[in-house]
Amino acid sequence: MALIKKLLQSYKVIKVGDWFVILLFCALIIFSIKSLWNLPKGEYLEIYKKNEILATYSLNQKITKKINGIKGVTEIMIDNGRVRFSESPCPKKYCIHQGWINKANQMIVCIPNQISISIIGPKRGYDAINY
Repeated sequence: MALIKKLLQSYKVIKVGDWFVILLFCALIIFSIKSLWNLPKGEYLEIYKKNEILATYSLNQKITKKINGIKGVTEIMIDNGRVRFSESPCPKKYCIHQGWINKANQMIVCIPNQISISIIGPKRGYDAINY
């Protein structure tokens, strides 16, 4: 028991070099997040119904579109560079709670109504799944 108390007391002491390493790694993490996950703004919106492109719209406008899905009418709101589902007949409304999206390659899906929206950037981006 005394050995455990001694080990715990020795771990409580953090030296100047330890603080330097901790701060260095925190700065590295913040830099990595800002530089690696900086997606470009989207230019166009693609609306899919049952995995087929239904329509393409520019994001530089303020309109509301109603799309007929399997369960009913879904309303999509485009508002000057961002887009969201504003109404949907699905029971849990996860697509509405997703909120606004505005970056390239972001997507919102309404699974029960089989409607999805995807933002397209200045050039088509591919990920590891469709490589």
